[in-house]
Formats: sequence, structure tokens, C-alpha cells
Amino acid sequence: MRPNSMPRILLVGEPIPDDARMPLESAGFPVATAGYAGIDPSEIARAQLVILEVTPQTTSTAQALCRRWRIELGENYVPIIWICADSTPALQTGALDAGADICLPRPITPSHLLAQAKALLRVQHLSARLAVRANESQQINLRLQQAYQQIDSDLEMARRIHRGFLPRTLPEIHQAAFAVCYRPRSRVGGDFYDVMRLDEEHAALYLADAMGKGLPASSLLSIFLKKSLRVKEISGRSYRLIPPGEVLSGLNRDLVALGLPEPPFVSMLYLILNCKDGSVAYARAAHPLPLHIPAEGDPSYWPGSGTLLGVFESDYPDQTGQLRVGDKLLLHSDGVNIEGSPAAGRDLLLETAIKYRAEPLASFVDLVARDMLEHSRNTEDFTIAGIEYR
Repeated sequence: MRPNSMPRILLVGEPIPDDARMPLESAGFPVATAGYAGIDPSEIARAQLVILEVTPQTTSTAQALCRRWRIELGENYVPIIWICADSTPALQTGALDAGADICLPRPITPSHLLAQAKALLRVQHLSARLAVRANESQQINLRLQQAYQQIDSDLEMARRIHRGFLPRTLPEIHQAAFAVCYRPRSRVGGDFYDVMRLDEEHAALYLADAMGKGLPASSLLSIFLKKSLRVKEISGRSYRLIPPGEVLSGLNRDLVALGLPEPPFVSMLYLILNCKDGSVAYARAAHPLPLHIPAEGDPSYWPGSGTLLGVFESDYPDQTGQLRVGDKLLLHSDGVNIEGSPAAGRDLLLETAIKYRAEPLASFVDLVARDMLEHSRNTEDFTIAGIEYR
């Protein structure tokens, strides 16, 4: 160790015997001396070790100084050694109570004093390193808190944007009524839905589940898909309602064209309802099947096939169905599944739909959602959308 890098030792006493100073200087330690009167506090802060030569006349002064130094130094650890002529237990106890680390009685052995000093300096060095690490940890924690605050702010913004893209109210068009129960299971939901009036007779309803990478990714996907949704082609004074399968194919192409290194996955069900005659055209992209609840007779799932959106080029076959007066159609997301619940193995959704089939649509959707939520252990967002043809 270079001399200028050796720990600095402060000797305090009136006088300071050579048997305390010489072994330290011989070992290469920088040694400073001071009397009890008028010790500069900065001397204590610069020292790595303080040695007090204590006489019966300076005992009370040494105790007071030690207590003050411990208070002023706070978490900055500086070892203190007492050298005293009186070796009585009471004096040693008083020294340790005042803040000394070791009390050495005279006569002292120079080699023993040097060994004690080196041992305490090792402890002081370790304490200083720990203090540096603690300070570094505090700085890291501060940066983490700032990062978490930024993430929290970003999530809140994503949540508000996501909620802003969801409809506040659902229309009633001719004989058709719509209702939704949406329960996000996370700060930023991945399910999204909408009901759109296409013309005087037709309305479109879709329900989708965006499974993106990362917390806000699903919300960003839902925004992208909603803005990319093309439901009508206008040519001059005429227009064409784009069939559901074509709508899903267009969304799929847009997602695949993004060329993302980790492709997002989206399940979706899109349907067009003729609000005058109850006919339904729909297409499905790996989304749960729609459940048809007739006013009379047994409910059934309408069939449909199709892969997830965003994986590869694919076709989505158009399907058709018919709603008659009093019929209901139920769409739901993966969060409605009851896998792992006591009721697993039964079709609880179908049983619950039969139980409340006579209820008005809004009550029907809320009651079905309530019963399903009681049994569900799923962590996915929970969405149920219903249509009633009156």
C-alpha cells in the first residue's frame, strides 16, 4: 500500500506518549495529533481511526467527546481506541458506553496496539465500502422508483386510451338490442369490442382479444386494429358492406405486414346483423364460438373456423345464422372460460344462459356475467356481449 493511501490516524491526548505514536508511524500510517482543547471537528471526519490517551483528569472530557463524535458522525463509522492508566472495569465500561470500541490499559505493548489498530481499520474499511454500496443502492432504488413512476404513468395513459376506444353506450336499432359486461383483470385490458351502425338496416358487432408482448402491447394492438378496421366500401353514391370473412382477412394482412419480430396474436369474432329480419353473417378468428339462446328450444354454439390474426396469411370463412323474435346471441372472450374451477367439465356458460334466458337483455348479460365470475379463476380479461332480437 502506498504511503499516501494509508489510513489516517488521529492521536488525541495531553500529552501523547511516544509508545502510542511510534509503532503507528513505523508501520507507515499518517498520524496527526491534537489536544483535548479545541479539536477541529473536520479532523475527526478526515480520520479513519482515533486513539485517545485518557488520564483520570481527562476521563469525563473524553467521554463527552466520544458521545458527541458518534452523534456527529452518524452512519460514518470511525473506530475509537482508549488508552488509559486505570484498568478498572468501571472505567472500561464508561469508555465503551461513551462510544469507544476498545479500551487498552497501560502498560501497552506496541505490537498489540498496532494489531488492534489494523483490526479496527479493516472494520472501518469494510464499513466504508458498505456505505458506498448502500449509497449506490439508494441511487439505483431512486432510479427504479423514477422508472416505475414512468411505467405507471405510461400504463395509466394506455388504460385511458384503451377505455376511450370502447363505446360508452350501445345502440338499439330496429328490433335489435345490444349489451356488454366488461371486467378487465389487469391495469391495461386486452379485450376490446364495439357496435357500429352500418346503414339503416345493418349493425356490426365485434369482440376481440389482443395478446401482445408486454404490458401495454395488447392495448396498442386493440387501437391499431380498431383504426385498421374496414367495414364498408363506398363508390360514388353506392356502397358495399364488407363481409365478415373479408374484414378479418384484411385485419390479418395488416398485422402480418407489420413484420414484427414477435408477431402479436389476436382472436376475434366479427358479425353483421340485419336488424329488420334477424339474419346474421359472421366470421371467426380462433375466438370462442357464439352461443345462440333461442326463445324456445335448446341453446347451441354456432360453428365457425379460422386461425388467430397476425400469424400468417389465412382465409376466414363466412358463416350465417338466424335470430328470431325473443332470441339472444352471446359472445364472450377467453376470460369467461372456467378451466380449473370446481365446475370444470360442465358447460357452465350454457347452463347459466338457460337459467336466465327469460330475463331482458341487460339483466341477462349481467346475471350470466355474475355467475361466471363467481366460478372463474381465469386471469384473462372478462367480456360478455349479448344481442337480443325483439
